[in-house]
Amino acid sequence: MKTQPNFMARTKAKYTEHEFKLRILQILVFTLLGIITFRLFYLQVIQHGYYTSVAAKEHFGYTELPARRGEIFIQDYASGETVRVATNITLDTLFADPTIIENKKLVADRITPIIFDLEAEKLKDERRVEQELKRAKTLEEEEKIKTLSDEELYTQFYNNLLEKISQDVRPEIQLTNTIDENLAKKISNLGLTGVEVNNNIVYAYPPQITDRTETASVLSQYIDITATRLEQILQGKNRYVILATKIPPEKSAEIRQIQEEDTEKNYFGLGLEENYYRYYPEKELSANVLGYVTKEGIGTYGIESKYNTRLQGKKGVFQTQRDGSIHGRQITVGDSVIEPAVDGDDIVLTIDRSIQMTVEKLLAKAVKDYRADSGQVIVMDPKTGRIMAMAHYPTFDPNDFSAALEMEEISFTPQEVEQLVPLEGEGYENQFWFYRNVSAHDRFKVFRQLIDPEDPDAGYIYKRYKNWIGLEAYRNLAASGAYEPGSVFKVITMASALDDNDVTPTTYINDSGILEVDEFKISNVSAKCTGRVNMTQVLAYSCNTGVGWVAQQMGRNLFYSYMVKFGFGERTGIEFDNEHPGKIEHFNQWAESELVTYGFGQGFTATPIQMVAAFGAIANDGLLMQPYIVDKISQKNDKIIETHPAPINQVISEDTTNLVTSMMVAATETGVSGNAKTENHYVAAKTGTSQTYKYGKPLKGAGTTIASVAGFGPIDDPKFVLYAKLDRPRTSEWADSTTSHLFSDVATYLYDYLGIPPDKN
Repeated sequence: MKTQPNFMARTKAKYTEHEFKLRILQILVFTLLGIITFRLFYLQVIQHGYYTSVAAKEHFGYTELPARRGEIFIQDYASGETVRVATNITLDTLFADPTIIENKKLVADRITPIIFDLEAEKLKDERRVEQELKRAKTLEEEEKIKTLSDEELYTQFYNNLLEKISQDVRPEIQLTNTIDENLAKKISNLGLTGVEVNNNIVYAYPPQITDRTETASVLSQYIDITATRLEQILQGKNRYVILATKIPPEKSAEIRQIQEEDTEKNYFGLGLEENYYRYYPEKELSANVLGYVTKEGIGTYGIESKYNTRLQGKKGVFQTQRDGSIHGRQITVGDSVIEPAVDGDDIVLTIDRSIQMTVEKLLAKAVKDYRADSGQVIVMDPKTGRIMAMAHYPTFDPNDFSAALEMEEISFTPQEVEQLVPLEGEGYENQFWFYRNVSAHDRFKVFRQLIDPEDPDAGYIYKRYKNWIGLEAYRNLAASGAYEPGSVFKVITMASALDDNDVTPTTYINDSGILEVDEFKISNVSAKCTGRVNMTQVLAYSCNTGVGWVAQQMGRNLFYSYMVKFGFGERTGIEFDNEHPGKIEHFNQWAESELVTYGFGQGFTATPIQMVAAFGAIANDGLLMQPYIVDKISQKNDKIIETHPAPINQVISEDTTNLVTSMMVAATETGVSGNAKTENHYVAAKTGTSQTYKYGKPLKGAGTTIASVAGFGPIDDPKFVLYAKLDRPRTSEWADSTTSHLFSDVATYLYDYLGIPPDKN
């Protein structure tokens, strides 16, 4: 059988061996040229843009130009001026490079008197003593704990500073962020001296490492750092140590002068670095409205969050050409590009500074006097929806927002430790509730920590937030705090029924004092509700049975439609990110008992801002206005964006508002809202005491209710709508014994501040 000659054999047959080699060489050359040509085409044409930008970055120097964050203002309507409540300051941070400071003691001697802050050090020492006293187990240990004298504090500060600038080698370096647990175990098993894995993070301790080259060679195989770079890192040269932050300008100037006069370069290793800080000149004033800015420049909570993009502006770029030297020096002539930074917009709020300050003081006093968990007050112009004040207590200082999360140790008896209720869920293993009063749902959060993490048998310490509430201090509960409004909502129910002609103020019913619905029996608090009563009396004496009957006259569909028209069940649109819409089930899901309980404000949720807007509609001839708190935004191109009053819809008629206003005045003058009235002016108001629940069951007694009052004045031409709320007051469960007094104090102030003449004889 003959075999066919292969290709190479046939090709060689046509050419001599020399010609064959030449042909192969030609093919290789043409192939190589083709590859080079294609590559050049790809780089110069297809990838032209990419490599141009890379070359530019190598050839040009880039400097980022920071943008100035916009300021926030409130208004002083008495003087017509605006007042900064959020602005910017630049303060220096003093740092040192210990590796180039030769005379450490000389530097410490000269710098300590400048940056030492006695008051700050006293405060730190007070905290130290407080903590040590709590840990002391015997009277003898307590007697040994003393505060340091001024001289001792100075010496301690001096020694700490000297120690910092004497550390030429860093004691600890974090080499990675959190890594995979399996990888962490592998690195731990290497047994490298001076290398440790803690919580899946790799740390190095340069003073303990004897062979940096070997350590770097081995460790670089497991982490994303080259052996050469890692060996440099493991030297641990301490090139940057912070000595003080937020240095006042006059102290910065003194340090700079020392450096300028330093002919021997003793202070060459010191440096001042400008740092931008958000500053709130009015401290706690309007803090829950404003929010705060993190160290990373991110607006958090409130207006700072809602308008973060507008406020932060846009960073700029300064680009200069570099020369071809190895140093890459910038060329001061030739082409350069500047994209200027665009500063953030300024925002002016509708808040009246005088009203806000007074309301915050009165609210803080009320929360303390009535031993409530918290409280909120809103003042709004009913004709425009403009928010004149929005106050919270407890609150926080945005200049030191992290202080709201500060904790302190608490002492529990063994019996109290057994009573701690664990929080459920992953990550809450060492968090508990401690109930001071179980029936009143009076509790606070407790955190458990090991005294010595390396010795679990040493026992635990327990801590709580100093302000009792922690993160809750930041929330704007006026917009985000949904709750069952209770009897204050009876005004909305009555206004709806009056508008639909289902009742009149003089419609009478024979009230037995009990309203049976489904399997429930609805009863009243006041005995004046029993017998023959009209609708004015039903509202004045806050009769649950009477208002329940009114809701039944309207029916589910109609009542639900009025609730929606008043704005319940959806956000008002006020300028906050986290506004809660409240929750109302659709009417076709209501049981008969829910129709009745909705009538007196139980079974659904609303927010304070929804309540003040709804009462604003009654004060504004039935026209619901959208509440707003941003008056205008000033852009850097001199363009001003103003907020204009926005009517939502005509909820009820003007005649209806006149009727329900008269009924509300009766409630304050002769009814259960009597403590809400003022001495020289009539006010239309209604109290509300809503129950809270535990495990689905209503709680009873002081400390278990949400006590609120809503109203407006003057009654013939309302200039303000006022809403006040106290959460779980412990001196009484009733709104008229607690929140009504706060309402009256604020209303009295508003009548005086707004210059409204008395209308009572």
